Formats: sequence, C-alpha cells, structure tokens
Amino acid sequence: MAANEGMRFKVLLSDISQNLTEENMKTLKFLCKDYIGKRRMERLESGIQLFQALEELSLLSEEDTKFLGQLLKNIKRTDLEKKLSDFQRGGEPLQQPMCEVGRNSDVNVAIDVICGNIGRDFWMFARKLGFKEARLQEIEYRHPRNMQLLILETLQEWQEVKGQEATVESLVTALRSCKLNMIADSVEEAVNKTG
Repeated sequence: MAANEGMRFKVLLSDISQNLTEENMKTLKFLCKDYIGKRRMERLESGIQLFQALEELSLLSEEDTKFLGQLLKNIKRTDLEKKLSDFQRGGEPLQQPMCEVGRNSDVNVAIDVICGNIGRDFWMFARKLGFKEARLQEIEYRHPRNMQLLILETLQEWQEVKGQEATVESLVTALRSCKLNMIADSVEEAVNKTG
C-alpha cells in the first residue's frame, strides 16, 4: 500500500510539473532561492527537478506537502494547490493512470514495458539515452531499494527533457544498441497493440 501511495505521489508531482508555465517556474525558483544554492538553481529546468531538490532538503515529502502548497498558493495556482490538498486528504485517485503520465501515450506504453522488464541492464540503457553518471547517482540516491521507481523517474525525466524528441523509436534504438532486443520487441508489440 505504501509503495502504491509513493507512486501516486510521484504521479501527482509529475502532473503538477507538467501544468506549470514558464512564468510559474521562474517565480517558483525565485521563491526557493533562499533554500536551494544558486548553482543548483541554474540547472533546474522543470518542476520535477525543483520538487526533487525540495525533497532532498526535506521541504517536501509524501507526508508533508505544506511548503509546496504554500508555493503554489503564492504563484496563484489554486488549481494545482487543490490537487495537492486532495492528495493529502486521501481524496479520489488522480485521473491519470500511470501509463498516461506525460504527453505521448505510446511513449508511456513503452516506458511501462521497459520498467517491467529491464532490471539491472537499465544503467547501460540510461547512458545510451544520454544520462550522465552523476545524474543517475542522484536518482539512485533517492531510490536506493526501489529499482522500479528509479527506472520510472529516470524515464519520466528523459521524456520531460526531450519533449517532442521523446519517441518510441528512440527508446527502441537505445534498447537495440544495448543488445536488449527482446525488450525492444516487447515495446514494439505493446505499442502496436495500443495503436
């Protein structure tokens, strides 16, 4: 149950991140400048990255969302603040099932297949997708005992950073270049079934 709640919390943060405008992000970064170092702040490009920094500073957790709630209130995003308070009250589950996080449902189907099959080969695969060692270690530090969450968070970050370039084809190409042909075949099969 706790793992499921943890996953719902990650989906919630991803959902909030995707609904933030560029202006919202600028204001949030300004509001957080007393908490997050200048160099790190300059590298934050998305809501997800900002939320991760807040989690590392113990300013945000599944059990304590007050700080984030206050930030959303300050940037006048009461819609997102409501999503957060609904989660805290254990309200209705988020509307998006896991496979619909992000913009492209085919990519999300592919991500679901990869999460379920890749295991320890994930490190090699993540490097093929362009992740630097230091970034992978940061993500691993947050999920030392949960490979599924580690894989999911990394792939969601890849999807967010790449935007339109985050395609099923690029995932399949990276899998095949790692000699993970069975997983690549499973991804193509799953995507074709949904298409």
